[in-house]
Amino acid sequence: MMLSRVADSFYWIGRYTERAEHACRVLQITLTAGLEAGAEEAEMTTERAMRALGAAPMAARMDALEEARLLTFGGKGDLSSIHTAVFAARENARQVRDQITTEMWERLNRLYFRVRETAAKRNFSQIAAGFFEETINDLHAFKGIVSGTMSHGEGFHFLSMGRTIERAQLIVRLLDLHFGEKQAAIGDFGWVQLLRMCCGLEPYLRVKTATFRRDQIADFLVLDPYFPRSLRFCANTIAQHIDAVGALADERARETCTRLSGRLAARLNFAVLDEVTGKNGQAFIAQVADDCIAISDAVHAAFISYSLADRLPGTSTLGVR
Repeated sequence: MMLSRVADSFYWIGRYTERAEHACRVLQITLTAGLEAGAEEAEMTTERAMRALGAAPMAARMDALEEARLLTFGGKGDLSSIHTAVFAARENARQVRDQITTEMWERLNRLYFRVRETAAKRNFSQIAAGFFEETINDLHAFKGIVSGTMSHGEGFHFLSMGRTIERAQLIVRLLDLHFGEKQAAIGDFGWVQLLRMCCGLEPYLRVKTATFRRDQIADFLVLDPYFPRSLRFCANTIAQHIDAVGALADERARETCTRLSGRLAARLNFAVLDEVTGKNGQAFIAQVADDCIAISDAVHAAFISYSLADRLPGTSTLGVR
């Protein structure tokens, strides 16, 4: 049986590495937007991207490059930067060093030191594009190493579950900012940038036309059953990983996790496009966001911070933290 602190570490390795990769991709696309579009379109793209990463509204913040630097390396006490996410992923990996492969540790360790060294450099404007590209590549390599070298047991499922829950929440945030009532005037450039932020431009073009329509993009990013970053795909993947580790929790906690993940999967598997793009579309996206939070809380309660009173003799246990 896996100790709860070990499950916790694997879960957060998945979440932090996904968070770092997503932030790198969004910032990379944001910084190149001005080279590919007019000033107004680039500004709108930057505004939505920065808000998706938790930055202040445009009127209350600095220029895009300085904001990107802070979101990358953070300021004093900042807990949401790429640097912090990479550090936290490495720290969680260090705590379970005996249960991960050498290849996993070396890749994450290498990434950490490269990010730390880059943070000390002052010429961020000159190195930003290369930094984001290299960091994304390192994180892609880490995911491949996890899949190819780690036993697909409990630890793998917790790591993958954390990664997928984080991914769903990040995609929901982007969708909320692009499909809200005030975003009806988004043009082709804005939709292309959204697809790129979700790694979905080429996959979208393969299954849809080259016309970038709001309803088609919503159908792809929310309801597509095969694209690994669609909300539907994420929901089904989360449910699969919860089923895989469900035996480690007591019956009541297991039922809660299974019910919540199954409900989210059913919501997306049986939704129709009008629910996403119609007048109640924003409420639909908000409900998916709430479901993701509820699942995360239930997983934490069931596998990580459960009360010892819930673990009676003869029941399964993860161990004492």
